Amino acid sequence: MIRYKTIRSNRKTLALHITARGLEVRAPMQISDRYIEQFVMSKERWISKHLGEMPCGQGVSGDGVGFALGYGDSVLFRGEERPIIGSHEMSVSKPGRAKGIYRDGAFLITENLPPDSIRFVLSRVLKREAGAHMPQRVSHYAALMGLEPESVSITTAFGRWGSCSAQKRIHFAWMLMMADDEVIDYITVHELAHMVHADHSTDFYNLVKKFCPDYQAQRKKLRGLGRRVDSEGWKPAR
Repeated sequence: MIRYKTIRSNRKTLALHITARGLEVRAPMQISDRYIEQFVMSKERWISKHLGEMPCGQGVSGDGVGFALGYGDSVLFRGEERPIIGSHEMSVSKPGRAKGIYRDGAFLITENLPPDSIRFVLSRVLKREAGAHMPQRVSHYAALMGLEPESVSITTAFGRWGSCSAQKRIHFAWMLMMADDEVIDYITVHELAHMVHADHSTDFYNLVKKFCPDYQAQRKKLRGLGRRVDSEGWKPAR
C-alpha cells in the first residue's frame, strides 16, 4: 500500500511530488480516485526510488513522469482536441495486445487499460496515422517543387520533428500528427527544401517561403506545440 495525499486543481495532468511529509498526487478535478490509484501503482518503482533518496527537507517533483491520460480525456490530432473513448470493438485477442484506431473524430481504444497502456496505444495510433498521411503530403509538395525523395518514414525519435538525409530519405516524428495541417505542410516543405540546400541559409528559407509563404507563423505555432508536448511528458527532452 502506497500512502499519498491527493491535491486537486484545474490542472490538466497528473503529477507526483515527494515532500518531507510524504507523497502528494496533484490531479485534475475530474479524474476519479480509482484512476489516481492505478496511476500511483504504475509509478511504484519511481516512488520507492525517490522516497529512499530524498534528502531531509527537500522535495522531488514527478512532473513529466506524472503525465497521464484517461478515458474521456483528449489528445491533439491535426490541431484539434480529439476524445479518448474505450470501445468494446477494440477487444484484446492476446494478453498485452491492446488495440486502438482513430475514427469519426475520436480515438477508440481497448477498455479498462491503465494510464501507461493508454499512452502507448495512442502513440501507436498516431504513428500509424502519420504513416498514412505524411507520404501523401510529401508526394504533393515534391511534385510542386520538382523533387524526388528516396523514401519517407515515420520515427519515434524525440529530437526533431523531421529530418532529411544526404541520401534524400525524409523522416518525420509521429508526434507531428498533433500539429495542424498548416504546420504539417510547413515541416513537409522544410524537409524537402533540404534536398536542395543542406543548411538553413537565406537561399534555403527563400525556397521554403516560395511554397509556404507564412512559414514564420507556422514555426511559431510549432514552438508552442513543442512546449505542450514537453509539458505533457510525451518526450523526455527537446
